[in-house]
Amino acid sequence: MPAPSVEEILALAIRHVNAGQPDRALVLCEHALLQGPHAGAHQLIAVLALQRGDAAAARHHATQSLALRPDHPPTLAVAGDASLALRDAAAAMLAFERVTVLVPANADAWFKLALARQDARDFDGAAAALREALRLKPDSPEAEVNLGIVLQEAGRIDEAMAAYGRAYRLRKETFGRIAHALATPSVGRLYLDLEDLRTALASAGRVERPG
Repeated sequence: MPAPSVEEILALAIRHVNAGQPDRALVLCEHALLQGPHAGAHQLIAVLALQRGDAAAARHHATQSLALRPDHPPTLAVAGDASLALRDAAAAMLAFERVTVLVPANADAWFKLALARQDARDFDGAAAALREALRLKPDSPEAEVNLGIVLQEAGRIDEAMAAYGRAYRLRKETFGRIAHALATPSVGRLYLDLEDLRTALASAGRVERPG
């Protein structure tokens, strides 16, 4: 009986992942690599490493995979996620910028690109990426909150309040994060009464329809 191919081994590994058995999947991927370098095996190991919190191993295997299969968007995304976890904003930006070139409609990649730019203190660039994410995936409270934060960091507090208002109306649970962001000394607006802040957010950034 012939030995299973790498593709067959990886198919079994994926079934183990889907069954909640990542350790078995990892053993199979490592076994597959005994037959030689393989982009898919390295990618799956990278994903598994990221899931268990080993960002360094995830980036290593993602890099190995990309050397064999350049410009593979899912692997680039794993490399970007690992770089974000490692606080390597420059590497994360390179990865997610490439994903957005290859798959311009990937809203998650734009969101992650914004996180990387924010870490690099490129607040205007982060805001631009978040606006693109929101164009592709409207009504995302997470993106609106992050947009508010980067606009606030850039000193554009009125625009930040508009984004916070949209986030709050989409999901009331964002209030705590918004209040915490607005509590920073650089804001210039201190809401001593949280009910006043709720009232301000309820109307901030609202676009009035013509009568």
